[in-house]
Amino acid sequence: MMNDLEPRIRPLVEALNQTGIVRTFSSCEGHFAANEQTIVDRNHAEVRFVPADNVTVQEVEKLLKYVLTQFRTRHGLIPIHLTAHKLYTPIDEDTLEETFVLDLRPFNRFDPTDRKRADTDRAIEQTIRIINSL
Repeated sequence: MMNDLEPRIRPLVEALNQTGIVRTFSSCEGHFAANEQTIVDRNHAEVRFVPADNVTVQEVEKLLKYVLTQFRTRHGLIPIHLTAHKLYTPIDEDTLEETFVLDLRPFNRFDPTDRKRADTDRAIEQTIRIINSL
């Protein structure tokens, strides 16, 4: 539900959904403080999504290629490394779920917490501008 979105990642989720190419279903704004760490790595922000209805995987990959290459050209790899991948999750012995993940990860995991937060927030804004330029 959109009301359950963490506030720092919400604008990126909304921008991705507004493309009509993807349908998001999970996100995390990133949690960088030592007391926010769990067994699961939370030292990054991410959005998970699938193709929207009647959209091909190739169209999603074209969107990701544009966003990733534009981000790298405009902003480089430091201080945030923006990547995407396809995640395969077994549902049962016959079914694999395929999910796309857009990941914003601080290049230097040893940077101070407030710097990682500020860098990630800025990278989210930069990514939104790229998506909105489509």
